[in-house]
Amino acid sequence: MVSTHPITRKDPVMRFARKISAAFAAAALVPLATATSAGAELPPPPQPDQVVVFQMEFTPVTVYKEPSGCYSLPFASHVLVNQTDRVVTIYFDPKCTFPIFPVQYLKPGNGTHVSPLGSFSI
Repeated sequence: MVSTHPITRKDPVMRFARKISAAFAAAALVPLATATSAGAELPPPPQPDQVVVFQMEFTPVTVYKEPSGCYSLPFASHVLVNQTDRVVTIYFDPKCTFPIFPVQYLKPGNGTHVSPLGSFSI
């Protein structure tokens, strides 16, 4: 008895369709494999050794180049971005006394919202 179910049919059209599907699937995987291997070889870009603080729209950001020690944040600070290779500690107060627990440590390359009257140290 010959099966007439479309999935189990062994006619040339089904074999051709399976081959085409397999070819398209293989072609779709090639760019993914090459992009992954190429991306793995590149080193991360160097950090500019600065901390950048955003206050408000239409105002220039404040940049602390080669920071070291405690810094009070500018008035109305909103976001701090750590572009150093060191961990930055974020504080509630302007004198680096009260860290913002549990998110006080900001890893290199990361950013966070900050207290408008806060500070940071590095």
